[in-house]
Formats: sequence, structure tokens, C-alpha cells
Amino acid sequence: MITAGGVGERFGSSVPKQYVEMGGRKVISYVIDACKQSLQSDAILVVAHPNYHEELSEEYGVDVCASGPELNVTKRNGLNYIRDHSSCEKVMVVDAVRPAVEACVLDKFFTLLDQYDAVAPARKITDSLGRYGQWMVNREEYYTLSTPEGFRFDLIDRHFRADSPLTESIQQLPETSRVFLDFDVPYYDKLTYPEDLERILAIISRRKETVG
Repeated sequence: MITAGGVGERFGSSVPKQYVEMGGRKVISYVIDACKQSLQSDAILVVAHPNYHEELSEEYGVDVCASGPELNVTKRNGLNYIRDHSSCEKVMVVDAVRPAVEACVLDKFFTLLDQYDAVAPARKITDSLGRYGQWMVNREEYYTLSTPEGFRFDLIDRHFRADSPLTESIQQLPETSRVFLDFDVPYYDKLTYPEDLERILAIISRRKETVG
């Protein structure tokens, strides 16, 4: 499930940032390709504004459903579509604006879901961490989370709420859930500002040179 409902207000483009070009291709195409290259993926759903449904369906051959005004609504819409149109056991949620995502990591996470209820990449905080009203903060007590994030479908479908204030889907699961945080996979940076395009493209290009 690729979440592609964002409007990219901070990016300053006339179109949402997942549809801007990077290296002669639309940003979202890199994400779709990674999902298609996954050996364990059976179907791909892009949750996007209806204005882009025809383009996504015809150009990339993916399923589509409508996004919402907020990310959690978009995710809930996607989960509803998957439940109503398949007998899904595992779902990988991928952000359309993390174009450096790799199929090998998606496959690794799918495999981990044989043992765990949820899995996601995590990163330790290396900068100094501050908090209003508190002079000293121990950064070792914190970490950051990102996508791709994988779930046993029945569990996330049962517990995920569109109106939740939580920004990370894993946080909506019961505390007894078996969650695997992988600190050993690349942390795929999110495309937020125009200057990110050149940096992320360089990462993808170096990766191809190394594989070649």
C-alpha cells in the first residue's frame, strides 16, 4: 500500500511532490518499481487523490483508491480497500515520497512478519535533543521511525483509527504486539524540500553503480 495523498505544501510545487520529476521520472515511479520488484508482493495499491487515479492505473498498472485529507484517513481508506478486495495476510505501507526504498528491504520485512506482528525501520538520534521546559534530555531514550512499515493485516486493520492523533501506525497497535524495529536497514529519507531531490537521486545513482 503506497500512501500518495499528500499535497506537499512545504515543497512549493504546482503538483504534489510525489508527482514531480527526479532524474527524468516521477518520484512515485521509483516507489512503485520497488514494490513491483519485491518477490513477496502479490498486489500494489496506491491511495491517492482521484485526480491521479487514471494516470496511476494506466501508466503503472496498479490498483487505486481515494486518499483522505490527512495521512491517517488515507491509510484507513487503503486498509478498507484491501479488506474489501482481497484476503490479505501481510501488508507493507510505503510512503510515496521516499523514492530510495528498496525491494530487498520490503522482502526482508515481509519475511519478518512470519514471526512478528509489525516491523519498521528505526534510527537512533545522533543530534542533541532538546525539550521545552527541560534543560537535559537523554537522547538514548528515543529513536525515530519511518516507512516502509509492515503489519499482519488483521491486526492493523482491527486497531487502526483514522481519527487517531498518533503519526506512526505501529503506535496504534496494542502494547502486547510483537514489534520488530530494524536499526540495520537504510533509513529512507523523505522528500520534503526541492533541495532533497538532488541528494536522494545521488543516493539512488550510487546504489546502482555499486550493484553494477
